[in-house]
Amino acid sequence: SSEENELLYSLAAGSLRLGGLCTPRNVWLMRYVCDSKVPTFLLQDHVKVEEETLETPGGPLKLEWVLPTWLPDFRGSPSSDARTLPKGMVRRIMLYMHGGAFVLCTPGSLRGCTAPLAHALDAALVVPEYRRPPEHSIHAAIEDGFAAYGHLLREYPEAEIILGGESAGGSLAAAMLVALRGSPLPMPAGAFLMSPWTDISGEGPEAGLAHTRPMKDTRDYLPLDLIAFIAQHARGDLPPCEVPASPVYVEGSLAELPPIFVLYGLDEVLCGQIEHFIEVWSAKGANIQHLGVRGGIHAPVLFSFCHAPSRDSLPVLARFFGAPAPRTLGCTPCAEVGEGEEKGLVANAV
Repeated sequence: SSEENELLYSLAAGSLRLGGLCTPRNVWLMRYVCDSKVPTFLLQDHVKVEEETLETPGGPLKLEWVLPTWLPDFRGSPSSDARTLPKGMVRRIMLYMHGGAFVLCTPGSLRGCTAPLAHALDAALVVPEYRRPPEHSIHAAIEDGFAAYGHLLREYPEAEIILGGESAGGSLAAAMLVALRGSPLPMPAGAFLMSPWTDISGEGPEAGLAHTRPMKDTRDYLPLDLIAFIAQHARGDLPPCEVPASPVYVEGSLAELPPIFVLYGLDEVLCGQIEHFIEVWSAKGANIQHLGVRGGIHAPVLFSFCHAPSRDSLPVLARFFGAPAPRTLGCTPCAEVGEGEEKGLVANAV
């Protein structure tokens, strides 16, 4: 029932917030909790998980594939370096940079985001386990993203490739789009940024909180002091008001970027910063459609299992990318944006 889902939503958000408040401000202790994989048996039965490892200049790079179950299994043994999906079977691939405030989480720990997206888009999601700060620079994470992107372009030349990411991963995806300007690599067909954290400038308790709305702190699960703590660890010695640390400060035209869909919660701490990012990038020529979820908090798709407006954002996202209806039973039918607004969505094209 709606009452039970609302209670579950409150419990889920409250548990995450309690964890954020109680966890010691130590990156390695936080990783002990945040890097744990979501067991595959907890995933919806219309997705499955495969793994692949690439050899890159930065070392072995693990890729987690989150696939609709109608796609065939990988070819090759688990120990093979050449495990691929059958050519021609994959029509759409999203290269997804996972979130976790740059320094936390893994592809496996963010399956609560990637599994619903794979199902809604009827697409394969490829999630690189990129190198993270503070051991490595944000530049290293972006290099790993491009290693995965080049691999997909070579192995699946007929597939439509979309770039995506949530939270810090959304910022990494935005920085990759900026780097692709004037690059010999082709632009992706589109981009999906969910609750992108695109400004980690600032000092002390204000780090990472530019243009935010502190009153949202009581609704979202991200404690303000945790955001500030991680922002300073994530950026290291990088200039805080430049790309790649903070893509909102990009210079030059963004007119050559592909269409971008930005999804965020209207009740999240970063709401104001995200809307400022949309305004700045749109003014520089970016083609952005954005969708704010009423009652939604950080990374709304993560709560699509219990929050109806967050769940209703998925068919809107699918329609943006021209995705067909999912091939499994039980999917939410696509609604027009106007209908979505009645369900708690606020859509705007900028």
